[in-house]
Amino acid sequence: MIECTQCHIKYGRQLRQCPNCGLVRHVTRPQRAQPWQQYYQFLAESLKHPLKVRWQWYDAWFGLVTFGLVLLMNTATVSLLIASWSEQVGAVAGVMASQVVLRQRPQLLPVDLKVLGLQVLFLVIIVGSGFLIKHYLLKKTTTTLRAFLTEISAYSSITLVIALGALLAALFFGIVAIWFVLIMAVMMAFSLNIAIGVSLFQSRGARFDRTYAILLFEIVTHVVLVVVIGQIVILNGLIRL
Repeated sequence: MIECTQCHIKYGRQLRQCPNCGLVRHVTRPQRAQPWQQYYQFLAESLKHPLKVRWQWYDAWFGLVTFGLVLLMNTATVSLLIASWSEQVGAVAGVMASQVVLRQRPQLLPVDLKVLGLQVLFLVIIVGSGFLIKHYLLKKTTTTLRAFLTEISAYSSITLVIALGALLAALFFGIVAIWFVLIMAVMMAFSLNIAIGVSLFQSRGARFDRTYAILLFEIVTHVVLVVVIGQIVILNGLIRL
């Protein structure tokens, strides 16, 4: 019950105005958190407890945002490494026998697009395989792709921290940090692989044994990756010839 501030009679909460004097009751609605605040809360919770995060309560677009940020940071990292390499090569070859050697800087935009495309291809193979196995073999109910991306991004949100660390290393140390960046890239791939495995293992109401589903995921993704990478290497070799 609510008491009217003017005539002091009590009435039900479902009424917006007093039935006696007609005074309108102003309902204060709680402020909804901004999307960036919700996303920060999503990341903070997933970093603290990745296996206990209630990712179903958050926006289904958060998974796409997470993977988009990782793709952009990885592309920027490779771009910085290439720029650092070209500067070091230019410093060595710029002056030879007191003669200035003209050199052309590499065009970074085509390289960035290639790096971004290769990353997207890698994600399509890894995430697509996991999604198809979970959607058709494990779950009795349909699983949307956005929900699946949000789930595995919650389990592998550490990839954002790793990608940021690799970006800072490339920014401050340049080509010297190449091995550190490569280790970070392996860790990101390993984290994503584990996240999809956890997602498959936590599927309830499975029509197919979850252990076999994880093994099938590992076999399919690695075979497809080897074939695709081999084809890319062969095509690049033919183009150069």
